[in-house]
Amino acid sequence: MKIEELVRKEVLELSLYKAEQTLNERTVKLDLNENFTVESDALRKLLFDACQEIDVRRYPPPYGDFVIKSLSSFLGFSESKISVGNGGDEILDLIMKIFAERNSKVLLVEPTFPMYTYFIKLYGSRKVAVLLKPNFELDVDRVLEKTDKETSLLFICSPNNPTGNQFKKGDVEKILQEFKGVVVVDETYVDFAKYTVVDWVGDFDNLIVLRTFSKAFGLAGIRFGYLVSNKSIVEYVKRVTNPFNVNTVTQRLITLALQNWKYFKERIQFVTEEREWLRSNLAKIDGVTPYPSDTNFILFKITKDKLSSSTITKRLKIRNVLVKDMGKMPLLNNCIRVTVGTHSMNKTFLSSLKEALEEKSA
Repeated sequence: MKIEELVRKEVLELSLYKAEQTLNERTVKLDLNENFTVESDALRKLLFDACQEIDVRRYPPPYGDFVIKSLSSFLGFSESKISVGNGGDEILDLIMKIFAERNSKVLLVEPTFPMYTYFIKLYGSRKVAVLLKPNFELDVDRVLEKTDKETSLLFICSPNNPTGNQFKKGDVEKILQEFKGVVVVDETYVDFAKYTVVDWVGDFDNLIVLRTFSKAFGLAGIRFGYLVSNKSIVEYVKRVTNPFNVNTVTQRLITLALQNWKYFKERIQFVTEEREWLRSNLAKIDGVTPYPSDTNFILFKITKDKLSSSTITKRLKIRNVLVKDMGKMPLLNNCIRVTVGTHSMNKTFLSSLKEALEEKSA
């Protein structure tokens, strides 16, 4: 017997996620939008404090009840409108479990976060993709044209990864008004942007807003995300959630992070200022065109003749600078995504990029 004969077809067709692992102390890691402007010592102290009153022999509060109370107070929403998980990825998984039947249609606007496609494949749904406009804005009319009674879900990443822009508020609102399925607005990067739609959950019963602590709070390694929606959707989410999905340490740590919001808010402000400094300096480099950003990363295009985003990404890696090549995604030919790091990291990146652009081909 071949084990492959017992495995679901959808699983056989999936590929593993790959991330750069060959790191050393000199590596400037700007490829995964991690927030290194949040000081590691500050996070270690919070983690140490979180562990002091915890008895790890006991199961964690079910369904994240402890941390939900903190989020409820912080956000000003009823606890019944919040659900939590191990990072935004688990939240996406839970949403798909509820709303994505096999062969149902799930709508995406591309280019966007690849994990949406991963879960669509995993659950045997059909992906319907609508390209963004050339300026990376939503093509609202096309989105609505592609919608029919079989379309159960629509994912909108705003601000969008990897283009970096937050979509126009009016465009998102029009889609919510006219789309008949569930709309997930992924606000992973919203702390660096202009507005949030989280207050709209009381106005649209088909809206789910997804958030994470990986970016603004610098807690990517902790894996914590949450959603805000109406009571009915949150109840269904809990039905498909492992009751002990968020561990005790994480629940306590996130609570302490929220209590220290002033510090993280200062870090967010630093990132936005550093982002504009980095974008300004990228614009001064011949052969590079940076795009506007509402996130903690910048998308830029390699415009120098006979050079590709793949070549520059490899040349930067040789110089111990890691960035993300986006050149194979739709609309993003020769584009690279770079995380906004500390000022020192950003200066090293700029210097290395200039060298990579000037390097003679073998």
